[in-house]
Amino acid sequence: MNQDPADEVVFVAPGEAVTFKLKGIEIDQFLPREACRQFSAYLVRMSPRQVKQPSFHKKGEELYYVVSGAGEAELGDQRFDLVPGCFFRVPPGTVHTFRTGEEPLHLLNFHSPPVFSDHDTYFAGGG
Repeated sequence: MNQDPADEVVFVAPGEAVTFKLKGIEIDQFLPREACRQFSAYLVRMSPRQVKQPSFHKKGEELYYVVSGAGEAELGDQRFDLVPGCFFRVPPGTVHTFRTGEEPLHLLNFHSPPVFSDHDTYFAGGG
């Protein structure tokens, strides 16, 4: 009997995550799509002087934790400085973008319900 992948333990060692680029931003996907029942999990890796295009999710709520680096977040009409240890929530429908300065920025990112680059991801301005 095959077990549902969403019911299996997932362990991802350093360097084993599936990596892809979305609008120029490098993203490590920790959970395979078929294992995502309640949430999805990513590491967003931004380079120095990079901007993540404004985007939003119609259903997905996002949680972010700044692992390393520095930058700025624009969440709706609010701006925040990002430094290691910062945590923030982005409610569904909130347009958000990030900018880096002279150093890279790494953010842990969780969505509930799951969000993927081709599912519940919308770029402001139709991008």
